[in-house]
Amino acid sequence: LNVLLFGETGVGISSIINLIMGRNVAQTSPDAETCTLQHTSHEVTLGHRRFKLWEVSSIESMGFFRALFTKWRLKKAYKKLYRDDGVYLLLYCMRGSRAQRALIRDYKFFTDIVGSTAVAGGVPVAAVVTCLENYDKDMDGWWAKNKDNLESLGMRFTAHACITSLPNDPNASPAMRARRHRSEQAIRSLIDNSYQVGVETPHSSLTL
Repeated sequence: LNVLLFGETGVGISSIINLIMGRNVAQTSPDAETCTLQHTSHEVTLGHRRFKLWEVSSIESMGFFRALFTKWRLKKAYKKLYRDDGVYLLLYCMRGSRAQRALIRDYKFFTDIVGSTAVAGGVPVAAVVTCLENYDKDMDGWWAKNKDNLESLGMRFTAHACITSLPNDPNASPAMRARRHRSEQAIRSLIDNSYQVGVETPHSSLTL
């Protein structure tokens, strides 16, 4: 079951993958090729199912023509993945401190390629809101405060997880360690529960 993680530059998708995996397997590489599905996937077992996690980089800093070319390349790579196994879920990763209007470009870029919950038969898109380690209330309170604004901008999600993806630090305060533990449980449950809701593996509405 393929799960694609995408989002803005610097959001820390590798850290989110490590959180899901429960150990450090994904390394941040500023020289990695942008916007491909060429990277090695990371496999994780949740419940009785195995999921493959794929990281896709942002187009945020690209110019128009490079972004257009990148979209073509990504669509080509996505078609191959679709034919081989299908795509089960998109996780759109965003920082809780980020201005929300700036999030739209990447969201539309990827959902236009693979289809989304806004399209019949589209791939479900769930939101992962990170960098909430210092949020002064319960992390899930961020979603209650901001979800209506996200929807007004045309960003629709089937589920969400509000988390911190800070590395596991044995010297961190008990409160911070508890917050990180809850984050790991929340995002793993999001992936597994999305399967339970969908019953069968969703496929893209992309015309091949």
